[in-house]
Amino acid sequence: MLHIEKSGLAKYAITRDGQLVTVVEGRSGGQFRLDGTSYRIRRRLGTYQLLAADGSIVASVHRPGTRRWSVESGSEVLRFRRTARHDHARIDEAGAVSANAADLPGVEPRLQVFVLATLAMRTRRRRVVVVAGS
Repeated sequence: MLHIEKSGLAKYAITRDGQLVTVVEGRSGGQFRLDGTSYRIRRRLGTYQLLAADGSIVASVHRPGTRRWSVESGSEVLRFRRTARHDHARIDEAGAVSANAADLPGVEPRLQVFVLATLAMRTRRRRVVVVAGS
């Protein structure tokens, strides 16, 4: 199970069993290294994309955290539904994601990091908009 924790103004530390896996740096997008490979998260109009070092799209998610949402990566599609304010269950497969953890057996690590980071970024953006709109 992966855990995410804010570790700075625009940094998120992702750990597994207390060991650091990677650090995602960025506010509404970001970058991280995993197993020696660099990735970038790009946000455009409510859609987040995971990009490889060469700029190719590895995965995308539209409006993460809404009632029903999915992550698409090649022919693989991870479907989620929100079960509580910050909890999301995977549809048709075992697994769950919350605002601070992901338990997605059989899903490649870069997609797990991507899912956690996009939920954290979206949650942060929603809080900023609410505070700014107050």
